[in-house]
Amino acid sequence: MKTVNHIELKSLINHYYDTESDAGKLALFIWGKFGVGKSTSIKQVAQEKALEKDKIFKEWNRTTPEEKKEIFDNPEKYFVLIDIRLSEYDSSDIKGLPIFMDDKKAIEFKIPYWSLFLEQEKSDGILFFDEINLSTPLVMSSCYKIIYDRIVNDGKINNNWLILSAGNTAEDRAYTQEVSPPLRDRGGEVLLIGSSGEDWIKNFAIPNNIISQVIGYINYKESSLYNVDFDDEQKFTTYRGWERLSTLLKNVDKKDYEKISLIATSAIGEGIAHEFMAFWKIENEINIEEIIKNPKLIKDIKEVSIKYFLTSVLAEYYGSDKIKFNTILEVTKVLDEMNSPEFVALLWKMSYTYNKKFATDFVSITDEKLIAKYGGLIL
Repeated sequence: MKTVNHIELKSLINHYYDTESDAGKLALFIWGKFGVGKSTSIKQVAQEKALEKDKIFKEWNRTTPEEKKEIFDNPEKYFVLIDIRLSEYDSSDIKGLPIFMDDKKAIEFKIPYWSLFLEQEKSDGILFFDEINLSTPLVMSSCYKIIYDRIVNDGKINNNWLILSAGNTAEDRAYTQEVSPPLRDRGGEVLLIGSSGEDWIKNFAIPNNIISQVIGYINYKESSLYNVDFDDEQKFTTYRGWERLSTLLKNVDKKDYEKISLIATSAIGEGIAHEFMAFWKIENEINIEEIIKNPKLIKDIKEVSIKYFLTSVLAEYYGSDKIKFNTILEVTKVLDEMNSPEFVALLWKMSYTYNKKFATDFVSITDEKLIAKYGGLIL
């Protein structure tokens, strides 16, 4: 099976959405380890499509009944992601409930509200069947007709909708069911593999406001981004775990090390949490404000971990306008004098990722040696 990273997956989803067949958009199955970011990539594509089509993005599962009615009544205004966790569903949740027709001679099915919305002529979005191989065989069989024929009972899904399915790999020990070959043949298939630390930071962490301490640590030790070992009895460390840790630490007292350690251990596992705590404490070992005032102080820093931390924080400060480009430039010159091109590269790439104005500010550099040496990083 073709393996893809997150960037390739998003490109592929976009292509499947943009491609029309006589029967409508073709379906795609996405397999991958748990916590690797399958759902996240799909949501990002849906958000980007909404922006591209000048529509309001909505997650059907996170809307109130009143909001659902508004979306249903005005489908042309919205791009909707409908996320169906099949492991939680019974076949009747998909097919609907049978009731007698008025003459009592036959039955018809009352189908879910979301499936009625799929029939709306101007409705638009992505129908996402998640955890498909964690569902029962009966539920999977209920999806056959939807995925291939684009029909829920007797209702035809309009051609705007892309249908995606995702499932875990067998080695995840998630008690998966075998997905039958006929069902798998009803769409394309790819296996999502983990992103590099750089890709995760660029395409997920920074756009989703992951805290700088987490970003800095992953820059420093990329191998900790995804660490799953079924035999060591440790908490698994996944992409989802780092996002969870960032959320939990956003409003914590930065010097309450005991509490931070407790939170980190619960979120990403004891072993990696111990290393992360050592990285966290760096913030209190250096005076960032003094370094901003006098970047030459960086020359006194010998520890590589501190350089990673400082680079991440300065890039974040630049992105939020806490410092100006001139500070980034002065830090660049010091790093260059220290013969640390890898940290110049990291600083520039992250500054650009945090704020695209870096490309405009870059034009103001008059030092031809710097331009010749590092200009290729953003040009």
